[in-house]
Amino acid sequence: MPVASQPETTQKPARTAVRPPPDSRGVIISLNPRAGSRSCHDRVQAIGQSLTRVGFSVRMTSDLDELTGLATEGLDSGELRVVLAVGGDGTASVVRNHVPLSVPMLPVPMGTENLLGRHVNQSIEPEEVCRTIVDGVVAGLDLCSANGKHFLLMVSAGFDAEVIRTLHENRRGNITRRSYFLPTLRTIRSYGYPQMRLYSEEAGGASEPHSCRWLFGFNLPLYALGLPIAPDASATDGQLDVCTFNRGNVWSVMRYLWHVQRRAHAGLDDTVMLRNKRFRVEAHDSVKVPYQVDGDYGGTLPLNVEVLPGDLRLLVSRAAAERLGFVLPQL
Repeated sequence: MPVASQPETTQKPARTAVRPPPDSRGVIISLNPRAGSRSCHDRVQAIGQSLTRVGFSVRMTSDLDELTGLATEGLDSGELRVVLAVGGDGTASVVRNHVPLSVPMLPVPMGTENLLGRHVNQSIEPEEVCRTIVDGVVAGLDLCSANGKHFLLMVSAGFDAEVIRTLHENRRGNITRRSYFLPTLRTIRSYGYPQMRLYSEEAGGASEPHSCRWLFGFNLPLYALGLPIAPDASATDGQLDVCTFNRGNVWSVMRYLWHVQRRAHAGLDDTVMLRNKRFRVEAHDSVKVPYQVDGDYGGTLPLNVEVLPGDLRLLVSRAAAERLGFVLPQL
């Protein structure tokens, strides 16, 4: 598959948000038992109480098998309105992988990284969560698949994926931003920046794969620390914004980060920006190259990535849906 030389710019018609069925009065709250403070758990209880007061039937679970069973039963009966993913982006990704895709999800941002919840402007206050569930709409954003596993935000292979691999293989307890410090130092000292090959579906006339040493694919313009690696990424265009870097040493990492912070990296001669519906990444030799999805270690290359247009069903406020470009249903 040749690599695309230019991102597609074709305008696509706006998607339409829909109202949840008025008789769907069931809510499942999924909470990661290893994450969150006492105040987080207290707030979750308050969310459940607020929903109960306005007539919703609320079930809480921290067991993923139970979550899948409850969601499937609620979908079959037509009573389930939404599943709340309480935590960070990792929790939202896990929940989406354990709940039928036709069941809307509401990310309640109470984790270490809360990029998705903040992107849809979801407050963690019980009254605001309740208001979204009562008055909100279902917006079908793009979902993505990495070797058959769904992801919501982004995928990468290379240096940062090695940091995440090191962190997760030595994890003890909850992850905070400080947890990344030592794994980052170890990776800086030891990582060899192996070469990768990117094969893209898009036809740009090239017959050879694109070589790189660091790769990112973004469904939304979201990355840790707010780094604008793909600031134009959109989850309503049916494509991933792909960024690759081709130099491999610690000084190049510093150079790339410096240019990314200034939104000048796209002009570097060793940076390539693409927009693809699906692609494959392979290691150049037999060396193991790690990849990560939504901040969790995914494994080692090869990696097959595909966009699933409209399959990420989120329950969001009407204001958030309109800001994301959705046509709102009539009141």
